[in-house]
Amino acid sequence: MTITYIVRNGVYINLTNRCTNRCKFCIRNNGEGAYGSNSLWLEHEPNTEEIIADFEKYDMKKYDEIVYCGYGEPTIRLDVLLESAKILKEKYNKSIRINTNGQANLIHKRNIAPELKGIIDTVSISLNTPSAEDYSELCLPVFGSRAFKAVIEFGKACVPYVKNVVFTVVRQTLTEEDIEKCKQIAKTAGVELRIRELIE
Repeated sequence: MTITYIVRNGVYINLTNRCTNRCKFCIRNNGEGAYGSNSLWLEHEPNTEEIIADFEKYDMKKYDEIVYCGYGEPTIRLDVLLESAKILKEKYNKSIRINTNGQANLIHKRNIAPELKGIIDTVSISLNTPSAEDYSELCLPVFGSRAFKAVIEFGKACVPYVKNVVFTVVRQTLTEEDIEKCKQIAKTAGVELRIRELIE
């Protein structure tokens, strides 16, 4: 099973296959892995020891970043994420990023942003749309209409604790007008907006 995989200059960690969204554009819908990786469907969720051991196969001098991103929402397994990230940061001194749907505070029923301080360098949050209605239609969140506002609020909550906080949208799923609206949402929240391309 694939616990870690390489994307450009980063080592990506496939922490879980569970997710609170069912996004219509998600790469897991094609089942073929990401950026040439093997399938990211897990036989079981890796523990901290398995994650750390999997890094032994890499020459970490070749990579600049460690990223928690796979076929699921990594903050669902927050304890393992933070435990392993702390060890990896101490061992390799690399920048650590979480790619997230931004629903961690709904998942854990508390503000988890302070727990990221000193461990996570970048939080990349999938904003995806400029409105709650569009978000529900595109992402099919289990939290329903509460999800979109929670995503924005999570971005704001991370700003005091994480160096880089980014909202992302997929260009091919939005009109130019919607992208401009997303830029304004990001600006109001005090975070950067990144427009990414759809992975075919």
